[in-house]
Amino acid sequence: MTVNPNVYVLGARPEVDLTFTDLAGVAFIPSLTRLSIKRPDGVITTFSGGDLTLASGYQYLLYQPPTIGWYEYEGWGRDGTGRETAATNGFEVVDRVY
Repeated sequence: MTVNPNVYVLGARPEVDLTFTDLAGVAFIPSLTRLSIKRPDGVITTFSGGDLTLASGYQYLLYQPPTIGWYEYEGWGRDGTGRETAATNGFEVVDRVY
């Protein structure tokens, strides 16, 4: 059986991870962080600072998608020198009845 890591069943709480690396590929925790999630209906919700949980070398959010469809998210961070980095990714929420 193959499991797609970017597909979740409605009601699940996907963990959206944000990992930031410098030009040398070394992970760092940014001084400012923002995570924006765009729902299938186009509504964008932005989370920052205290909304995100700090783990070892990364930050994450447990997100509760309200409906099925394709979600896009962008993580943005800035380090103490003013360097900024951003990345966009996505996941799908499906409704399965077995």
